[in-house]
Amino acid sequence: MSIKYTKHLFESIELRKIDKKLVDICVMSPDLVLPGNNNKKIYLKDMGVNYLKVILAKEKKDLILITAYWFAKTRLKV
Repeated sequence: MSIKYTKHLFESIELRKIDKKLVDICVMSPDLVLPGNNNKKIYLKDMGVNYLKVILAKEKKDLILITAYWFAKTRLKV
């Protein structure tokens, strides 16, 4: 399975000062995977104070990473 990064992902991690390596870690070994809108997936990785949240779409054998941002643990309602 290959990982593809959108232009929006690169813009969002630069804006939010998130290291691309952290995004890769989240995608390769998420702590939690939730369904998103329009057949997207939400991957969450516990990074200490907050979760790193990555939104992605699966297309055939590819993971298309759309955006990433910090998500407060207190906001998670599972």
